[in-house]
Amino acid sequence: MTAPPWGHKPPPVDDSEQYWNSPPPEPSARCHYWLRRHRERTWTPNRHIRREGYHAAAEQLGIWIWEYLNLIRPLFDEESNMPNQQHHLPIHQR
Repeated sequence: MTAPPWGHKPPPVDDSEQYWNSPPPEPSARCHYWLRRHRERTWTPNRHIRREGYHAAAEQLGIWIWEYLNLIRPLFDEESNMPNQQHHLPIHQR
């Protein structure tokens, strides 16, 4: 199988609840993957995930809850502060 330009997703964390109230020693490989994809503009946080709630979102993304609340969730807030026309542009034109 050919890897997409952004690489294959690393495996999810074993237990999303392992780091809930305190940060992990370092972000998981899966969290790094999502952050890199966002930085490179190859992934935009999905509003559906945000509506799921923090536990379900962390499970769906394959990351620890602390990572979702403190590293990924702020990306949703950034996206929601963008002017409406930006949401409809292809990612590479934002």
